[in-house]
Amino acid sequence: MKLPQIDTHHHCRPAFSLVEISVVIAILLTLATAGAQLLGHTEIQTRKAGTELLTSLIEQARNTAITSRRHVILAIAEPGDIANTDERCRLGIFKVDSWPDPFDGEISKAVQKGRWRALEAGLTISGGNLDGLDNPLDAPEIALQYGSESKPRSAKVHAIAFNPRGGIILPASANPVLMRVAAGSYRDGKAIPRHNGKNGAVADQKIKVGRVTARPYRIEE
Repeated sequence: MKLPQIDTHHHCRPAFSLVEISVVIAILLTLATAGAQLLGHTEIQTRKAGTELLTSLIEQARNTAITSRRHVILAIAEPGDIANTDERCRLGIFKVDSWPDPFDGEISKAVQKGRWRALEAGLTISGGNLDGLDNPLDAPEIALQYGSESKPRSAKVHAIAFNPRGGIILPASANPVLMRVAAGSYRDGKAIPRHNGKNGAVADQKIKVGRVTARPYRIEE
């Protein structure tokens, strides 16, 4: 019987050279850097969109107070404050015919103007002071009653309230108001801003709102 011949010439595949490995590592580092830059750019754009939404709603609430000659509330509803199922902060505008005097932390028979507006996922409106400015997120929540008699609704929200002249009466103070829009998430209904960099700073956009004229503008740092 003729035995099959065995090929004794082995063709071994050469290993990667040091140059090839270096090229692959350089490509991976380039892709990682580009991805990080793209993520950072996206975060900045998202925060900018959230800041523009908040600024426009502050302006809208102020103008509504002046034109309707009513007290108007810009309500800030964190997850769990209203009947929503996601982890996004929402903003709503409410007209109030009769403002309680003295204010006892409860508003009844408010009329909602429009619908709740949600910030994009991954954004928070967070507390924190700056140079003595009053942050509504640091103040106690107010009880807000709204909706129709057949379908009443209620929520506990943080708020900025405007008087019929367009000035701020809530939070109750003589200081301007501070709002902070930051990347982050919510845990147990509370904002957890994302800390960036080696010093652990929060990358946020700060908005200052005047007490008398209630004009919002961005604080650049």
